[in-house]
Amino acid sequence: MTSVAVFVTMLVVSISFVHAGGTCENQIFDKMIDKIVAMQNKDGRDKPAFTVSLTTSEPTITGKVPIKFNNVILNRRGGYNPSTGYFTVPQTGLYHISATIMSRNGATFHASLDKNGQDIVLMYGTKINGGNESTNIVLELTKGDKVCVKHYVSGSEVIHGYGYCYFSGYYISK
Repeated sequence: MTSVAVFVTMLVVSISFVHAGGTCENQIFDKMIDKIVAMQNKDGRDKPAFTVSLTTSEPTITGKVPIKFNNVILNRRGGYNPSTGYFTVPQTGLYHISATIMSRNGATFHASLDKNGQDIVLMYGTKINGGNESTNIVLELTKGDKVCVKHYVSGSEVIHGYGYCYFSGYYISK
């Protein structure tokens, strides 16, 4: 049982006991319950978070475009759009963002983690079948910022699908 649940149980029992003795008003009890519910909602259930993967077989990506991760595993607060490949920040704050790409068929694959059209970090899938690269970074993001994993070169390259490539992020704090 969590500390909040223990506190809630003790408080409800205490208030019920006092109320039974006739010394506590219903309004006080109701206000206390409202405050406890508000405290419980601060545990992160409403924080933005997403996890997506690429499940198509072996897509060829051409140009410096966002990779459209088609399999949405989690999309709390609806920030990730699979039709564009962008995560649009729903709440200003500190975020942890991660991505993994995997090259295919002995070819290289170049990608970047992009924020509002600017490359933040680069990723490189090596010239072996299944060469992969991951990045995990923390960013200060503002509501409305757009973050994506973008193909980094102007030519065409093949990326490994089948769930081996993914993109995720979650809100840490203000």
